[in-house]
Amino acid sequence: MNRLINAYLKKTNRPLSNYRVFKRADHISKYAHLFIGLFFIILVYFLLETFQVMETEILQPYPQYVALVSLPLLAGPLLYFHTKTTHRVLVTTDAFARQTFFRRYRLYLFNEVEKVRLTKKNKLKIRTRKDSLTIPLKRYEADLEKLKTIFDYEGHFKKRKRPYKVFIEGDELDVQELAPEYNKTTLRLMDSFSDNFDHLTPGYLGDISLYNTTINRVRFLENKHAVFELSHIDLKKDHPENTSFHAKQTDEAVMVFQDVSHVEIFNLDKDRARDVELLGTDLETLKKVVRRADVFEANIKPLEERLSVDLVLSRGVRRQLLRFTFKDAMVGFNKLVKDAWFEESL
Repeated sequence: MNRLINAYLKKTNRPLSNYRVFKRADHISKYAHLFIGLFFIILVYFLLETFQVMETEILQPYPQYVALVSLPLLAGPLLYFHTKTTHRVLVTTDAFARQTFFRRYRLYLFNEVEKVRLTKKNKLKIRTRKDSLTIPLKRYEADLEKLKTIFDYEGHFKKRKRPYKVFIEGDELDVQELAPEYNKTTLRLMDSFSDNFDHLTPGYLGDISLYNTTINRVRFLENKHAVFELSHIDLKKDHPENTSFHAKQTDEAVMVFQDVSHVEIFNLDKDRARDVELLGTDLETLKKVVRRADVFEANIKPLEERLSVDLVLSRGVRRQLLRFTFKDAMVGFNKLVKDAWFEESL
């Protein structure tokens, strides 16, 4: 157990505090006890003959045969008992561990799991970056079924990843989905696009890539929310709407920036070190500049209370820099069509 505690501390920089250990619930056969009893009967009878407590000579002249017969009667059941009492599963809030035959635990963080498959016999076949293992759920205490729920929230079983929290108190383990909290503006915008896009996700801006995306056009809602109509968006593998294990390219998509302000548009010289020319600071200029432009660079960074985006746009030989701040952003699309360009180049 100390090895597990140290491994968890090394991986997470946190002590292992709340966890639940699940024992195997297999029935132990009565024949195992019978064989051990038979071994001791043979051993006692052999010793009684050896020390002449009994006058018979049935076993004493044949010690090699006694050993040949009796040792498997002991070793077999002991190995059976060991197998039935090892291979425990430990679950904590962000990881699980499986006990080996030698009673050592191997630790796996949930975010290290690459693929999980549930078989018809209720076995979890789990593949991580460095290992693979199988957990037959029916051989454990019933509460271990909640490990399936955790993997479901993690985005396996062909479902999208959703926020959740694991609660552990004593021998009780519970898993609850956390409902995302959106402001009224976000909810209103999501509702206005829900008829056109099957997938709408606010936030997670670090899990998307706009490189090499074509901006078909930009329009504004309420004269402050910028709607970028895009040829596609690339979703990294950790994006909650990406149910595969690779970055994926979407079909035609939309990206809605809420409450856009502080717009600046520059003409860029081929020599990036030279001065740039301010082209405009109004929304109409923005709409003209970005129409049918390709995104050459995209950089989103947090400010004190808002977010800022820098987009380097390319139209033919002309390059321009678009910069503005916004409160939040939302991505919408209908389906994933193929691997993203940076997956194909690997």
